[in-house]
Amino acid sequence: MYKEFYQLKDNPFRLAPDPRYFLFSSRAKGVFDQLLYGLQQGVGFMMVTGEIGVGKTSLLRYFLQHLDNKVERAFLFNPMLGSSEELIKFILMDLTSLDDPDRYQFSNQARKVELLDHLYRFLVDRYQKGKKVLLIIDEAQALPDMLLEEVRLLSNFEADNEKLLHLLLVGQPELKKRIFSPSWKQLRQRIAIKSELVPLNKEEVEAYIRYRLIVAGTNEDIFQPRAIKTIYRASKGIPRLINLIAERSLIAGFIGSKKKVGKKEVKMALKDLDLG
Repeated sequence: MYKEFYQLKDNPFRLAPDPRYFLFSSRAKGVFDQLLYGLQQGVGFMMVTGEIGVGKTSLLRYFLQHLDNKVERAFLFNPMLGSSEELIKFILMDLTSLDDPDRYQFSNQARKVELLDHLYRFLVDRYQKGKKVLLIIDEAQALPDMLLEEVRLLSNFEADNEKLLHLLLVGQPELKKRIFSPSWKQLRQRIAIKSELVPLNKEEVEAYIRYRLIVAGTNEDIFQPRAIKTIYRASKGIPRLINLIAERSLIAGFIGSKKKVGKKEVKMALKDLDLG
């Protein structure tokens, strides 16, 4: 609707994560470097936390894109599984693309042992081929205690004193609070890298908006300084909110035939979004 008006080739503020639009903040760069270093050094357990909408998923996608083919990965988006067997089965299916997943639908203890044995043999095979295996659990704060403990136990898999399975927990601040509680001391001690993704500062918000406009096809400073300042204050530096507000502000500017988006258009957007 407004793309032609502002001479854009794409929607610069889409909510769906798109690696083309990923821009490193100083803190995000630090988190990325830590994860890459941790994996290269064979760290068994890593954790990234941050508020909803701060950019964890975008960072993860960027991170995964920069892993070479010597890293095989399983990605658990929905950790609300009912049993240890389901968790291990999911990992096996994601890593091995099993043709007969029903083969692993058992819940008794013996079957769990068999699943663990299959996973261990798979991990050893990859280790002998010079590969690493990474398990990423997103929204890890939702993991039931039983499965969080199972994840901790999976980190025991070793060969020649090398970790066979590298684990990355990603979640909201509740995950960090949970891990730092006394009952999870053993797990906390195993997490070698604990990173936090924080909201953008004012300068980063300005760079973020301008970068996304450039990727979308324009070098014009469509958003005036006061508009950017208002977006920063209303969003508190959360990228998802920045996208929502900026998108509605462009629509308001288009409706008002304004080639430059000012504070007035942002205020209209905030009212429309019930944010101000």
